[in-house]
Amino acid sequence: MDDLPLPAVCILSVLGVASFLVLSLAAYRVWHRLPIIPGTDEPLPVAHSISVIVVASWIGMQLLTLVGEPVNTGRLPTVADVQLTCQFNVLLFLAILVPMTYSTVGVEAFGFHLKELRQQIADGVLGFAAAVLPVLGVWLLTLPWRSTSNSHGLLQLLEQDRSFTTLFWIVVAAVVLAPLVEELIYRVVLQTWLQRISPPREALFAVAVIFAAVHRLPDAIPLLPLALVLGYVYQQRRSFLSVVLLHMLFNAANLILAVLTIPAPTTP
Repeated sequence: MDDLPLPAVCILSVLGVASFLVLSLAAYRVWHRLPIIPGTDEPLPVAHSISVIVVASWIGMQLLTLVGEPVNTGRLPTVADVQLTCQFNVLLFLAILVPMTYSTVGVEAFGFHLKELRQQIADGVLGFAAAVLPVLGVWLLTLPWRSTSNSHGLLQLLEQDRSFTTLFWIVVAAVVLAPLVEELIYRVVLQTWLQRISPPREALFAVAVIFAAVHRLPDAIPLLPLALVLGYVYQQRRSFLSVVLLHMLFNAANLILAVLTIPAPTTP
């Protein structure tokens, strides 16, 4: 942390101050027994059975893989691997979303709309700010367990190759498609389904734990606060745009900091 470049220090300082202010406001509302974010009164929608089956199957496979590989292996992917992942995520997104368009309530009930657009954007930005300090604090606690052997594959790829093509596909995979697919899976379908059979707090926490665990150790630990914020924002607002924007901002900030801090590959 002592050798961070000045741009990274500036970004972290701005984000830290913004996070402190948002968390202070949230604490003030909790102290006065007010909801941090006013909730929606709309009834819980029911996702199409095909969408639920696809999500359940995907999460089941992820959890089975997690049992045998709970820690990031640090395997270095290729650009072709990232492109293949992007293609799969597009297909997965469509396989879940398209059946929902044929449900009795339609996708609007799940938060796919542009009503109160400014409010949705504000919720996403403020939610991102609120997550910064908790995630950073927990991430610092995991530093002793972090090494090249358990770092995320995309970070390994970025360290090896800084070409425009590689960076472009990493942005598409991590900043664009991952938030879209993961928020559709975890918040829109899974959390909504669990809220129909369990209390909202238990559903929120269960989804947050699954979301974090699937990302494997050591990343799973600092991602838990992020998952809780994402779940709370969606629970209260039921806005797909808000949670996707929050997730995109988080991943984009991580990628920018990685570009600034990871040493560029040396040329022979």
